[in-house]
Amino acid sequence: MLSQPDAFDKALAERVRDLREVNLRGCLSMRPRAVLEADPGCERVSFFNWHLGGYDRKQCDSGMQSYIPCNLGEIPDYYRRFIDPPDMMVIKTCPVDARGYFNFSASNLWHGAVASRAKVVVVEVDPALPYVHGIDNGLHVSQVDYVIDGEGQPLPELPNAAPTDVDRAVGRLIAG
Repeated sequence: MLSQPDAFDKALAERVRDLREVNLRGCLSMRPRAVLEADPGCERVSFFNWHLGGYDRKQCDSGMQSYIPCNLGEIPDYYRRFIDPPDMMVIKTCPVDARGYFNFSASNLWHGAVASRAKVVVVEVDPALPYVHGIDNGLHVSQVDYVIDGEGQPLPELPNAAPTDVDRAVGRLIAG
């Protein structure tokens, strides 16, 4: 997901030996999670994931992550009504705009609901993120406790697999 806070993740990984009983929630890792790689025995960090990509499936299969079964569209309600307020929310956003908002970019799923309940809200700003217009697609500076400068690295992309013979056959059926 574009909102994966990579600079925060790396900083957390560097201090993993100082941590204990840290529970993290995430969704669709677009890059390897440094904190998981730094704690392969899951002795200090437990990672729970709402939606799995290829990296996450491998981590679940090896026991380094746990999948949270859910209906993605209901997650805002889970946070508002059923999940205890998180101690901290850390999310990557666009830099603050002229109106004083940190835009969620293309990752406006349940972030507003989490931010409304989190005890501490941290944004990692990244100027590479595209600004996305929409309703409730950001946090006002008054809702943010800390700001981290992101690394500004190129945005992650999922690779396009080469079409198979089956893909071509389905395409011919649809085109016909």
